Amino acid sequence: MYLTRGEKVALLLFLPIVIGFLPPVTGWAAAVEGRVLGMPFLLFWNSMMVVATALLMSLALVIKNRVDRR
Repeated sequence: MYLTRGEKVALLLFLPIVIGFLPPVTGWAAAVEGRVLGMPFLLFWNSMMVVATALLMSLALVIKNRVDRR
């Protein structure tokens, strides 16, 4: 399977998202006590991961298109 340079960059940007949703990381977030913006920390963590997913995937698309256009 051949990946273009832009696709490789996009996959690297996807890596933090995958790590952020893995059970050891979410287990850590579940163990943190306290509230952020009125939400339990685990709910805040998952909300921020969803936002990060949208931002990083948008960035990956832009970078992929620019790199592959060259």
